[in-house]
Amino acid sequence: MAKGIAIFSVLASFMVLSLCGCKRNEPESYLVSSQSSEQDFAKIHKNVDFNKEDTEKMHSLGMTTEEGVSGGHGITSVHGKKEKADPNKVIATVNNEKILRKDLDKILDRFKTHVNPAAISSMEQQITDQLVTQSLLRQFVAEKKLSVSPDIVDKEITKMRDNIKNNPATKDKTLEQFLELQGSNIDELRTAIDMSAAIENYVSKNITEKTLEEYFVKNIGNFNGETVTASHILVDTKGKKTQEEIDRARAKIESIKKELDEGADFAELAKKYSDCPTGKTGGELGSFPRHGVMVEDFAKAAFATEVGKVSDPVKTEFGYHLIKVTAKTPAKDVSYSQVKDKVREELVAFEMNALIKDLREKTKIEITL
Repeated sequence: MAKGIAIFSVLASFMVLSLCGCKRNEPESYLVSSQSSEQDFAKIHKNVDFNKEDTEKMHSLGMTTEEGVSGGHGITSVHGKKEKADPNKVIATVNNEKILRKDLDKILDRFKTHVNPAAISSMEQQITDQLVTQSLLRQFVAEKKLSVSPDIVDKEITKMRDNIKNNPATKDKTLEQFLELQGSNIDELRTAIDMSAAIENYVSKNITEKTLEEYFVKNIGNFNGETVTASHILVDTKGKKTQEEIDRARAKIESIKKELDEGADFAELAKKYSDCPTGKTGGELGSFPRHGVMVEDFAKAAFATEVGKVSDPVKTEFGYHLIKVTAKTPAKDVSYSQVKDKVREELVAFEMNALIKDLREKTKIEITL
């Protein structure tokens, strides 16, 4: 079993919502740590810091620290009055299992005074997709009668308690308090660990030394330290259904590129125009490897762009991007034996993604959000 079990349904606020519009956005990506550099709970609980971590997670979800933000999260306006959406409205169906509006609002309500209204629609869509994936996995685990030893669950919980206790920022808090802060509890945690570990065991059964070495060779760029540091400006096209809307988005990104070519500051234009929450910090994305973190078209363009330069408009499933590369870390020589554990973790993640993709293709899913 990989070193850290990828907890996928414990802390909804740490779900990978990919609101920056460039990270991989497979619906299952919040499940596996190697598919996200920031949102892996198994990684988070090793260094819990309520002040810093919560702020970073809120920012990654498109949240601000401003109070009194109006609009969004299931509220509609009728004759000037805001009304809460029907909590029992069915927003998705997975086979015969219904997902209700209140399941979505349970997550959004934790941050209702901090969510940027511009990010609400995207958050709702992605959280709903995450809930669909959770439903798929619950049904799969039940059908296959998958489970793990209670000792494994107890071991993970003990590890979490120790990490919280040994962290100066959280030593006076308990795991239960941490879970309560996120609207969860110890029973939900145990269920999440059991499900995640059981699925990990299931997808790991065909992983051999040979397959690990083959994966390492094929994906060497994920393990040799080669990275790009970049910022981006996003003109969102999600939810735009007509060609006219798409054309307007394209025209807008080209207009922004023209401003940059004429000497405008990238960070300032990101703050002014970007539909990504990272626009508030000038579009900064930090560093990322060639594979596994960003969607393919975005990563390909970023690695092809020279340091200090801005790419031409790049189209992804999220919209149109302009990418400014600020640094590159060259690859280093690395052997399989040096990164074997990381290779295994990533291959397990790959197999988990493949499983969920297969489940989605075979399952009757209807989203009515």
